[in-house]
Amino acid sequence: MPKQVPVTVLSGFLGSGKTTLLHSLVTQSAKQDPPGRVAIIVNDMSLLDVDGVVAEGTEVVSPSLGNFATLNDGSIHEAELLERLREETDRILDGYRPDHLIIETSGSTRPWPLIRFLRTHPKLELRGFLSLLDSAMLRDDFALGHAIVPRLQQHLRQGTRGIENLIAEQLMFANWILLTKLDKITDQDVQEIAKAISPINPFAAVSGTSYGNIRYADVLKVPPYDARRVAQLGRELDDADTKAGREDGIASLVIDTPRGFHPERLHTAFTEHLPQGLYRSKGFFWLPTRDDLVLLWNQAAGGVGLEALGYWKAGILTHDDSRLNDDERRVLEATLARLDPLVGDRRTQITLIGERDDTVAFEQVLRECLLSDEELVEWAEGHDFADPWPRSTVTLGTPD
Repeated sequence: MPKQVPVTVLSGFLGSGKTTLLHSLVTQSAKQDPPGRVAIIVNDMSLLDVDGVVAEGTEVVSPSLGNFATLNDGSIHEAELLERLREETDRILDGYRPDHLIIETSGSTRPWPLIRFLRTHPKLELRGFLSLLDSAMLRDDFALGHAIVPRLQQHLRQGTRGIENLIAEQLMFANWILLTKLDKITDQDVQEIAKAISPINPFAAVSGTSYGNIRYADVLKVPPYDARRVAQLGRELDDADTKAGREDGIASLVIDTPRGFHPERLHTAFTEHLPQGLYRSKGFFWLPTRDDLVLLWNQAAGGVGLEALGYWKAGILTHDDSRLNDDERRVLEATLARLDPLVGDRRTQITLIGERDDTVAFEQVLRECLLSDEELVEWAEGHDFADPWPRSTVTLGTPD
């Protein structure tokens, strides 16, 4: 038998920091001597492949290199997505021949079907099944983690499922639990959370991180996953409905339009109207006050992050130092005019994930934040817009 490729799974509820950690691990792998041959597969329950685009932005992985794949519009506990996972895995193994495979699951993925798939694949060896927990969310919504088990027990008595079932499963099947966003909570909060979650899975190591600062070398040292420990639990869940995205009442909606957001209305929406049941929103957008930048929106629970990913092609045309010659400028202008004569390639693509009623309601709030026809004309004419969003930037590094 050929040597099996070690697999690390990044699991965790919506907005727990999986993509941030993935980005860090892939970047660290590339800095090894010699560089690691890492491959990644990203799963996103939304139609928009936001996480995949962000992960591909490392420039270390891409479809053209044969070491990158995305699976969107579902969670990889579903039979259809598992079959697609098998196809992409085999393609990567046969073509790129990686020495490490990292799989980032969607936030709504139930662990057991994925573990069962990995343990039966002859070319793969599951090592780390990491479950990431947003420590700020546990503090604010789950009484520092102490509310998970009581709410889970209530669902079991009522024969229902909630996000507590999903979080508990992701914890119970993990062999490494990571408390993320420690910069947002106190040391005492960390101790309380650890005390609350340890009884759920006393066999898993528990550690904490901020901004994905976990050493890649430590991830590689994780021993093979002990599937025997969870086999009985897995058998008990085998008959459960694996349509967790529907079963848990989680809805995924998309806004896709060339219009940008009005900066002030968008700020008001997220500071005054953000519902508790909106677990996650993410995507790309533009503001008339920063219309050259591709902005990444990243909201998880009550936390919001803004990141500049690069420049719109239409934005580059406004730069005095673009270094475009006359022919290149004419070709680019013609291309953008065919896309949209006013905004060019600028676009707003946001996915919203959460409890259905709250998600539908907030989608409408966001649509009211889009620029009107009159405001688009004002932007094109160079009018000013009030912009309360911060303008300072922070650059994050990776662990030494």
